[in-house]
Amino acid sequence: MKILIIDSQFFTRAGLIHLCTSYTSDLSIFEAPTFDLASEYLQHSSQYNLIFLDVDLPDAELRPALAQIKHYAPTAHVVLFCWSRPMTEIRQAMTAGVRSYLPKDSSADDAKHAVRTLLRNDRYVPDDAKITDSPTRHSQAENFLSPRQLEIMQLLAQGLSNKEIATILGITEGTIRVHLSAIFKAIKVSNRTEATLWYLLRQKRLVS
Repeated sequence: MKILIIDSQFFTRAGLIHLCTSYTSDLSIFEAPTFDLASEYLQHSSQYNLIFLDVDLPDAELRPALAQIKHYAPTAHVVLFCWSRPMTEIRQAMTAGVRSYLPKDSSADDAKHAVRTLLRNDRYVPDDAKITDSPTRHSQAENFLSPRQLEIMQLLAQGLSNKEIATILGITEGTIRVHLSAIFKAIKVSNRTEATLWYLLRQKRLVS
């Protein structure tokens, strides 16, 4: 697995590298304290599997940085690696291409759990209690979803297309679209990315 860590703090990068290499030695890890250096890596190196991206870089804003990463490493699993942020910012980042979110103030157990998950190339989002906005509306919204809609949400969170979901459930794509429209309205989101994040956050122990 090829990893790129984009973070301005040496000790933060060193700690993450130590944690990653404690689980496997089959890693190729590159460090970039600035986005300029990260951009050089992205342009001149082969495809990265996992990219940890801080939001407080001295030489880049989040959205332009994500756009550049998406251009040079379209299949990379991008992890937002930062101090805890409001839910609205996490949603925006996921809409822009982030797949996972690892807060720097995670507990030791949570950080280990997250890194093991990410090294399997699985998505990671912390428990909803760690995100500053109230999760109450999510648990309430869940009461309005039917078992079929929850089933669709589970498949959606795996990154499947409408066609793939329809094939698995034995229904038409048109029916999937109708269900998704109803789901978006019930849980108060506007797109598939936000719906996926909602589903992941409703899991109290996401990858346990």
